[in-house]
Amino acid sequence: MKKACVIAHYGEDYFAYREQFLSYLKNELNIDGIGVVPEDDYSNKRIDSQFKTYSYKYQRNWKFLFYIIIVISRFKQIFKRENPDLVFTYKFFPNLIGVPIAKRSRVSVVAATIAGIGFLENRDSSLLIKILFKIYVKSLNNADYVIIQNRDDFEMFKKYLIRPKFILTNGSGVDKSRFENIETNEVEFIKRNSLPTNKKFIVFCSRIVRSKGIFELIKGYKMASEKSILKYNLIIAGWFDEAGIEEEVKKEINEIKGIHLLGYQKDVVSLIDLASCVILPSYYPEGVPRSLTESLAMGKPIITTNHKGCRETCIDGENGYLIEPKSAIDIRETILKFNSLNDLEIESMEIKSLELFDQKFDQKVVFETIVKSMNLMK
Repeated sequence: MKKACVIAHYGEDYFAYREQFLSYLKNELNIDGIGVVPEDDYSNKRIDSQFKTYSYKYQRNWKFLFYIIIVISRFKQIFKRENPDLVFTYKFFPNLIGVPIAKRSRVSVVAATIAGIGFLENRDSSLLIKILFKIYVKSLNNADYVIIQNRDDFEMFKKYLIRPKFILTNGSGVDKSRFENIETNEVEFIKRNSLPTNKKFIVFCSRIVRSKGIFELIKGYKMASEKSILKYNLIIAGWFDEAGIEEEVKKEINEIKGIHLLGYQKDVVSLIDLASCVILPSYYPEGVPRSLTESLAMGKPIITTNHKGCRETCIDGENGYLIEPKSAIDIRETILKFNSLNDLEIESMEIKSLELFDQKFDQKVVFETIVKSMNLMK
C-alpha cells in the first residue's frame, strides 16, 4: 500500500482540513497516511487522530529561523522511519523545509501547496524578505507539483518556478457536511456573547491584522450607520495577530453603536449561522480565505474585495458584492446597498452562494482536481 505524508503549518489547520485529505486518499485510492504538525495548542488532538501523527517545533513568526536545523533533522527522521511515497506540504514553512528534505530523502512525489504568499508580498521593500523569497523559490523548484489556490499567484509563480507542474485549485476544499443540517442554538450564542436580540448581523470572521481591512471596515460601518438606520449590527470575531492592533481597534469602536467585538470563536459554525452576510474587506495576499468558503457552504451572501483570493468567492451582484480594497467609502455604500435588500433578494444571494460553493469550493471537487492532475487515480 502506498503511503502519503501531510506536513501542516498549524495544528488547527491539519485536524480540521488536511486530515480530511488523508481520509480521502485512504477511502478513495487506498493510500495510507501520516501527519506532521507543529507543537502548538492542538498537539493533544494527535491522540484521537485516525492517522499516525508526528510533531515538530515551529513558531508562526520570525522566530521560526531558530528552529530550522532542528526541523530539518526531524523531517529526515520521519521520512527515514515512514518511507512515504507521497509528501504534501502546506504553506510557507513546510514548503521551505519539507520540500527539499523530502526530495533528498528520495520521496517519489512531492507536492507543495501555496495558500497565499503572506509576508513575502513585501519582498521589494525588505532585503531580508527578498532573500527569503529567493530561498523559498529554490525550495519550491525541488517539488514535483505546486498547488496554487488563485490565478494571481499562479501567474506570479510561473515566472519563477521551472521544474514543478502547476495545479490550480479553488482553495483547500471545504467539507460541506460539516455545515449541513446543523443544530445551532442561536439564543444561547446571542446570550453568551451579549448580543442584542432585535438585530440581524453582518459578520467579519478572521484573524485581525490591518491588511484584512479592519480599520476601513470600522470606518465604513460607522459612516453607513450615520447615513441611514441599519437593520444590521456588525460583529467582529477573530484573534489579534499584530502588535498594538487590539488597543487601536478597541479605541476605534469604543463610541460606535452597533459594533460587537467577540474575540476568537471556536464555534465558527454558530457564528456564521447567525450572519445575514459575511464581510471580509481584505487586501492581504490571500490564497482563498477559509472564512469565505465556509460561509459559501452555509449559503451566506458575501461582501469582499476585488483582490486576489477574495474575488474568487463572489460574483458581484449575484451572491454578494465586490468592493475596492482600502476603501471605507466603498464599504459604506455596499453596506447601505445590502441594507436596502428585501428578503427575496437576500434569499436569491443565498442560493447563488450555495451554487458557487458546489461548483468550485466543495472538498470533493478540490481533492479530485489534485489527484487527477497528479495521475493518482487508476
